[in-house]
Amino acid sequence: MKNKFRKIVIEDFQYLYTLTDKYHSENQTNTLTIRIFLKDYKQNALVLDFLTIDHPYMGQILKSGVALKNILTDTVDIVNLNEPKYIRQLILHAKKNGWQGHSKIDKQDGLSYLAALGYEVQILIPNQSKSFHEL
Repeated sequence: MKNKFRKIVIEDFQYLYTLTDKYHSENQTNTLTIRIFLKDYKQNALVLDFLTIDHPYMGQILKSGVALKNILTDTVDIVNLNEPKYIRQLILHAKKNGWQGHSKIDKQDGLSYLAALGYEVQILIPNQSKSFHEL
């Protein structure tokens, strides 16, 4: 099956990205991986791994939407990483931290990126969150 890359343009640069997730049955977690790269620089991708609890019905909750409080804006947002506005925010945060797309970078913890954007991510972290039946 051919990879389907999505496109996003930020500050006159074209980026391509994919979202994939993998369920881990041994501990009922799920890793959402976002690969973002500057067009023509596929080898220098920004790779963000979001290790979260797995919802029994929705699966990877960051792909279907989860309510997270943003302490910077004092709002509760439904965060769905399928929405380009979140991809844009992640790219801008990575650029602020030095990633330009022209050189390699180690895998990044996606939850720390969300936290840096102001979101309270505690409910997403395995073994630190309430069960979804308690939410």
